[in-house]
Amino acid sequence: MKRSPRIFYLMNRAYAALARAADRRTKAEAELSLAQHGVLFALSMNDGLTAGHLAKMLSMGKPSVSGMIDRMAERNLVRREKDATDGRVVRVFLQAQGAAVIARANPVVKEMNAALLAPFSAEEQDVIERFLKHLAENAEDVLAQTAKEETV
Repeated sequence: MKRSPRIFYLMNRAYAALARAADRRTKAEAELSLAQHGVLFALSMNDGLTAGHLAKMLSMGKPSVSGMIDRMAERNLVRREKDATDGRVVRVFLQAQGAAVIARANPVVKEMNAALLAPFSAEEQDVIERFLKHLAENAEDVLAQTAKEETV
């Protein structure tokens, strides 16, 4: 009988290796950390997000994202601005310099994605995408359900 893959172990190893290599490359080629690239990419797709929304998208804590936004604002990559309709809400906007940096970084990330997927057929790539989306969208619910079943 074939044993099941050790998903937690393999995902942890893959994430650590990928994050290390990608962070090193984006820093070298675009002077951005991988997390900063995530912020700029998100804002390039939907400008004016809140720090809380960015934190959720990047699976990071809001204080970490807030500090990163402060550092990015010092580099004129982004700016903070109070919401026009609700002054309690602060939105983050892409600055021209940030747009230029993300334009430089996106081809690097696209190339990395292509290199990672190159060994796999189109069908295998579809399965990989479906699996990763499933994890990103359902991990909390699946693991919470598993915990409930163990206590019953």
